[in-house]
Amino acid sequence: MDIARVIGHIVATQKDPSLVSCKICVIEPLDHTGKPCRKPLIATDATAKRGLGDLVFFVESGDAVFTGLQGEDLPVDAAIVGIADHIHISANPIS
Repeated sequence: MDIARVIGHIVATQKDPSLVSCKICVIEPLDHTGKPCRKPLIATDATAKRGLGDLVFFVESGDAVFTGLQGEDLPVDAAIVGIADHIHISANPIS
């Protein structure tokens, strides 16, 4: 799992039927200091509860496939799997 910030959303009128109930977010991966460390990614959020600026943790590749709500496999490369309220690393909190 990695940490990212939600920086946008995508609205798609046509998509794979297994993604109909999923919100699609643009996320920016962060390093341990909270600074962007990679190019932004597109990630699904099956719970549809993440908003702009939220700090989230996500998985990629094979782990992302298994994040469907009813246990179905999703055709995705990245998926948000949780929201982080606070992250504390030594004396440098990320929020």
